[in-house]
Amino acid sequence: MKIFKYLNMLLLIIFIVGTIILYENIPCEITLFMQSPVRAVFIGVVFVILLILAFVSLYPQKISRSNDTVRNEITLVVLNLLGIGIFLYYFAIIAKYKGFQIDYLKVVILIIGVLMILIGNFLPQMPFRSRIGFKLPWILKDKLCWQKTHRFAGYTAIPFGIIQCLLVLFVPNNNVIFIFGIGSWIIVVCIYSLFVRNANRKN
Repeated sequence: MKIFKYLNMLLLIIFIVGTIILYENIPCEITLFMQSPVRAVFIGVVFVILLILAFVSLYPQKISRSNDTVRNEITLVVLNLLGIGIFLYYFAIIAKYKGFQIDYLKVVILIIGVLMILIGNFLPQMPFRSRIGFKLPWILKDKLCWQKTHRFAGYTAIPFGIIQCLLVLFVPNNNVIFIFGIGSWIIVVCIYSLFVRNANRKN
């Protein structure tokens, strides 16, 4: 866990070095989805986010507000994956100005798929009413429903995450990837939680 505490710090250092090296190739305006922020703003926002993540990753217990080891490890994993996602998104954007054609949406989808696989290992251990998890009303009211739902979510997140990562390689339509990946997983877990709630009521 100590090694992972410094992952976002390492990403921040690589970000700074990479930005300095590639700065001349970055245009004055960055073309994104709906906006075109100026270079300084785009770099500045990413820098601030990575800096914050690097700092809070050193103290995951402050975010989770708990001394529970499992909860702190999950918090650290989420912070690291968020940092990796922003880091890869930034350089996927910059890469096209260097002549590399990278579909940054596919990069984001791939990151989400990896996130599902990693989170799937922790979901079955999530404490009742934790900050991370499925927050449907009937799940929050029933501890047994919470436990069964998150155990099921953890077991299914891994195959759905793998499917999403594989679809990135073979399916050109990003919407289809989302539907058969994380979209299907969320729907399946929510439906399962309803069955669990009804079964608990009957018992």
